[in-house]
Amino acid sequence: MAIMRRLLCIVLTAFCLSLSAYNDHRNVRCDSLEALLAGKHPPKGAELLGVYNDLMRGLLPYDAEKAVDYGHKAIALSYKLNDMSIRQYVLRHFGLISYGREDYDEALGYFDWALAVTDSMARSRRYTQLNIDDARSALYGSIANVYNMQGKAHLAIHYYQLALPIFEKYRWQESQAVLHYNLGELYYSMGNIESSEEHFLSTATLGESAGDSLMMAYGWKGLLGIYVQQGDYVKARDVATRCWAYYHAHRVEEAADYPVVLACLVRLHMLKGHEDLLSARTYAQEALSLADSLAFQSRSEVYAACSELFMVEGRWQQALDYALRSVHPDSLATSSDVGGYKQLAEIYAALGQEKKSREYIDKMYNTMLRFATEHYQSGLSQMEVIYETQKKEERIVALGKQHSLLQWLLGVTAVAALALVVIVVLLVVTHRRKRKLLTAQVAMATEAKERHLLARDLHDGLGGMLSLLRLKTERGEETLPLIDSIHTELRRTAHHLMPDELLRNGLCPALHDFALSVPGAEFQGVGDIALDKNRELVLYRCAYELVNNAIKHARAGRIVIQLMQERGQVMLTVSDDGKGMVPSAPGDLPKEGMGLQNIRERIAPYHGQLEIVSLNERGTDINITLPL
Repeated sequence: MAIMRRLLCIVLTAFCLSLSAYNDHRNVRCDSLEALLAGKHPPKGAELLGVYNDLMRGLLPYDAEKAVDYGHKAIALSYKLNDMSIRQYVLRHFGLISYGREDYDEALGYFDWALAVTDSMARSRRYTQLNIDDARSALYGSIANVYNMQGKAHLAIHYYQLALPIFEKYRWQESQAVLHYNLGELYYSMGNIESSEEHFLSTATLGESAGDSLMMAYGWKGLLGIYVQQGDYVKARDVATRCWAYYHAHRVEEAADYPVVLACLVRLHMLKGHEDLLSARTYAQEALSLADSLAFQSRSEVYAACSELFMVEGRWQQALDYALRSVHPDSLATSSDVGGYKQLAEIYAALGQEKKSREYIDKMYNTMLRFATEHYQSGLSQMEVIYETQKKEERIVALGKQHSLLQWLLGVTAVAALALVVIVVLLVVTHRRKRKLLTAQVAMATEAKERHLLARDLHDGLGGMLSLLRLKTERGEETLPLIDSIHTELRRTAHHLMPDELLRNGLCPALHDFALSVPGAEFQGVGDIALDKNRELVLYRCAYELVNNAIKHARAGRIVIQLMQERGQVMLTVSDDGKGMVPSAPGDLPKEGMGLQNIRERIAPYHGQLEIVSLNERGTDINITLPL
C-alpha cells in the first residue's frame, strides 16, 4: 500500500502543477522570455511580474535553481504591485519543490503561507471566486499529498475532502476522479471497506463521464481488490473483465499496476465454489515473470498470491518460499506484513513445524498490537490538528461574515440617511469596526508591508533631503555633505528593496553591509551561520524592520545587530540605546505597531518566537528565535 500511495501522490502532484485545464504551462518559451528581459526595452510592472512567473513555471522541471531565483523575484514584485494571485501561486510551487525533496515540514509552511494569501484574496474583492477556489483546491490537494506521504491518513482525508466540493462545484471531473481514488486508497488502508468502495465507484463513474480510461481503470482496480477480499465472485468477475482488458492493453505504461491486477485475478480464480486453477496458474506465471522488476510492495502482492495458489495445490515448499519473499525483514516489518505472517503460520503448521508456526503467530499478534497502538495515538494527534484547523477556518468565515455585514450596513445607511448627524455617527461606528477588521487582516497576511515601507522611506527620507538639496543649490550653498547623506539614505532604502548582497553572499555579509549603510549601527555574527535562503530572507527583512524602527521611533544613536546559531536554532537580536517602547499608561504593556505585527507574521510559518525587553529612556532589546 505504501508504494501505491507514493505512485498516486506523484500523479496528484503532477495534477496539482496544472490543476485547471486552462493553466497549461508546458510550452512556455523560457529562452524568448529571458531574451526579452535582457533586451533594450525590458518589461515593467505587471508585465514583468508575468514574465517572472512564466519563467519560474517553465524552468521548474529543467533548472530548479533558476526557477527558484525567478520565483523570489516574482514574490518581491508581487508585494510592490499587490498581486496576491501570483504570490500564492509561487509560494505553492516553492512548497512543491520542498515536497519533491521530502522536506515535508518546509512544504507545509509554504502551503500554509499560500493559504493565508488566498484568504486575503477573498477579502480584497479584486479576484473572482473561480480564481480563489482554483488556488485553494490546489493547495488543499498539495497539503493532503504531504500528509498522505507521512502516513497521516486522517489529515490527508480531511484536506482531500476540503478540495472535493470545489471540484464538484465547477464540475472538474478528472480532478474529482483523482481525489476519489486517493480517498478510496486511504479508507482501504484504514480498514473502512464500505467508504473505500464508495470512492472507487465514484472514480470509475467520473472517469467514464469524463471519457478518461485511466481513471476508470483506477476505480475498477480498487473495486477488484475489495470484491476478491470479500469473496464476492459475481461482482469481482464483472469488474475483472474490464480491469484486465485495460491493464493488459497498457501493460508497458502501467508496469507497476499490471502485476497487481494479475495477482487479484489469481485470487479470483481460487474463490471457493468457483475454482479454476488452470487460469490461476496462467495469471500467476505471467505475474511472476514481471515480479523482479517491481518495487517491494507490488512484488509482495504477486508473491503472496502465488503462495496461496501453491497452498491450494498442496505444493507446500514452494508456497513457503514465496510467502517468505512476500514479507519484510523483521527490522523493517510493517502492518502490511500481518497477512504474510498469517500465511506463513498456516504453511508451517501444514509442514508439521509447530515451533515455526507459533513464531509467526506471535509476530502477527505483536505487529497487529503495535500497529493498533501507533494508529490510535497517531489518529488522536491528527484529530487534534483537524480540530484546530477547523477552529481557524471558522474564525476566518466569521470575519468574512462580519465584513459582509459591515458593507451591508454601510449601503443601507447611505440610502436611508435622513440627517447629517445620523450619517456622521454611523460613519464613526463603521470606521471603528473597519479598524478592528483591518487589525485581524494584518495578522493573516503581510502583502502590503514592502510597499508601505518603501513609500515611507522615499517620502520621509529622500523626499525631504532632495527638497533641501534643491534649496541649497538655488542659494549657491555647500551641497557635498547633503549629497553624501542622500547617497547613504538611498543605499539603505535600496538594501530593503532588493538585497543583492543577501542573494549573492548570504545573510552575514548582507547584514554587515546593511549595518555599514546605517549611521551608528554595527553587526556581530557568532558561530557558523548556515541557513536556507528562505530563513535568510525572513531574518534580513526582520533586521531591516527593527533597525528602521530604532531610527524612526526610538531615536537611537547606537544600534547593534547580532546573529547567532547554536543548538538547532538561530537567534537575531537588535539592540538600541533609544527612548524605549513607552506604554500608553502605567502598568500596560508597550503597544506594538504594524511593523512588529508584520514581523510576527513573517516568522510564524517557521514556528519562530519574538521577545521584547524595553526600558524607558534606556533602550530596547528585541530577540527573534527560529528553530532549525
